[in-house]
Amino acid sequence: MMGASKISYLNLFVYLLLIVIPILIFMYLRIKLVKRLIIAVIRMVVQLGFVAVYLEYIFELNNPLINGLWIAIMILVANQAIVRQSGLKFKIFYFSTMPAYLISIIFIFLTFFILFDIRVLFSARYLIPLGGMILGNILRGNIISLDRFYHSISKRQDEYIFYISMGASVSEALKPFMAEAIKAAISPYIATVATMGLVSLPGMMTGQILGGASPLVAIQYQIMIMVAIFVTSTVSTYLVLMFSSGRAFDGFGRLKKGIFIKE
Repeated sequence: MMGASKISYLNLFVYLLLIVIPILIFMYLRIKLVKRLIIAVIRMVVQLGFVAVYLEYIFELNNPLINGLWIAIMILVANQAIVRQSGLKFKIFYFSTMPAYLISIIFIFLTFFILFDIRVLFSARYLIPLGGMILGNILRGNIISLDRFYHSISKRQDEYIFYISMGASVSEALKPFMAEAIKAAISPYIATVATMGLVSLPGMMTGQILGGASPLVAIQYQIMIMVAIFVTSTVSTYLVLMFSSGRAFDGFGRLKKGIFIKE
């Protein structure tokens, strides 16, 4: 089977101009997202260009230490994006949320040994794409969970204090808010899993088919990555709420003031 057809840089640039359409819609509706969108698109192009060049060397070297370092950098950047997009203070939450992602990623990569030989898994062509797909997909869920959890408690402090006054421990009082936040974060993943193959032809499967792989092999990999993403998303959203709550509440169980970024 033939690999993916090449796209010229000129044609890609022309296609990129389609971004003007959402910009015009934002401007018409006076949605203050134009600057953020333009910066995001520029960052995407620059970052992907850098990664394309860098990965050429990583794939050629195929050094397990370098591969692991790249995954570590990806986790650091992902954690930064999650905290900032959640509307929380970076200096308060960054280091308290980091263990949640480290534990989740290490755990899911250990499960990959069920499917792959150690030499295969730690090769650059497997480790980096798998890590990137998992981290990229858990971003949304963790942002939703953190945002929903802390903003819900902030807006419904009377309810939270009521639980405390009735004799509940802090962890018991936080449990309904945590359940609500995790449900909001995980529900889109469940919907994606339920409609996989009918409504959407997923990314990994599409990429492998375009690359010339058999559809049957592509389906096997897609099932694997969807299970990995769902498990990692669930574990990381739970752990990130647990770890971050240690920095968000004072000794009396009250939500600290100043944990949110001022808009």
